[in-house]
Amino acid sequence: MSTIPVIAIAMGDPAGIGPELIVKVLAEEGWQERCRPFIIGDLQVMRATAASLGPALRFQAIKDLNAAAFLPGLVDVLNPPGHALDAIPPPGVHPALGEAAARYLELAYQLALQARVSGVVMAPMNKESFRAAGYDYLDELQYLGAITGRDEPFILAAAGPVWAVAVTEHLPFRDIASHITRDRVRRCIGHLHQVLRRLGCATPRIACAALNPHGGEGGLMGREEIDIIAPAILDAQDADVDVSGPVPGDVVFKRALDGDFDGVVCMYHDQLNIARKLLARSDIATLWMGLPVIGATTAHGTAFDIAGQGVADPGSLRAALNYAIRLARP
Repeated sequence: MSTIPVIAIAMGDPAGIGPELIVKVLAEEGWQERCRPFIIGDLQVMRATAASLGPALRFQAIKDLNAAAFLPGLVDVLNPPGHALDAIPPPGVHPALGEAAARYLELAYQLALQARVSGVVMAPMNKESFRAAGYDYLDELQYLGAITGRDEPFILAAAGPVWAVAVTEHLPFRDIASHITRDRVRRCIGHLHQVLRRLGCATPRIACAALNPHGGEGGLMGREEIDIIAPAILDAQDADVDVSGPVPGDVVFKRALDGDFDGVVCMYHDQLNIARKLLARSDIATLWMGLPVIGATTAHGTAFDIAGQGVADPGSLRAALNYAIRLARP
């Protein structure tokens, strides 16, 4: 059993669809042969959610991970001390619930820093509630970097058979170009190369996407390709990384799917995510790398509009758990 990864599942925003997704996924058979999952969240919320959905799952509160049973049909629930919830308000933005979701994630990575968990899965949290609770971070990844002391966490995404990273993530569109630097592009190429090697690709072939239409048209539509992206590619090539580009953004994923590349370095969030969500539909996840252990979360949000209705699709959380098991640190 010692080789089976222990996976912490953070409950996410209690008013969102996270508790429902967790119940649906953990009710499926076969997980106990592949991992030892437990929930960081609120016991009463999980019990109420399971009762409304019908799966024969039982939940027990534990005060310390050493007390976890990891038994089929019985899910251990660890709540951060002093953060038991009262009645859950209707779905929507609530600072108290933004803080709860942040505390669940914080405890998961405290356990990771102690080498007590092998991976973390998080049900969706709401960024507006997170910020309203007083957390001055752009997103969960920046928050996790701060609390774990990691200065270069990054997001890894699967787009069908192609793996991808983005140089910039959650920024206003007008700010993207100023955050694309030679050093950032070079580091992202290196991150993706290392991950592909870890996934079993002995000689990864990477494409670096252009920022501007048509690859900048030789500078007519912007000089980022000439002044920043191409020099970063040369730096990586000098380090024996097989990377090509800048490849125009409107063809880079087509070429990857045609077999030219194993991974793509994108310049911004939507350049990556539009492609992967079209390719993989519901069974996709967002992966956090560069942290003490892998983090995986859904590729969608809290879906307050359907929360509590029992209709949420668990495909993305299932994918997140599968990826977390695959990339878990022994």
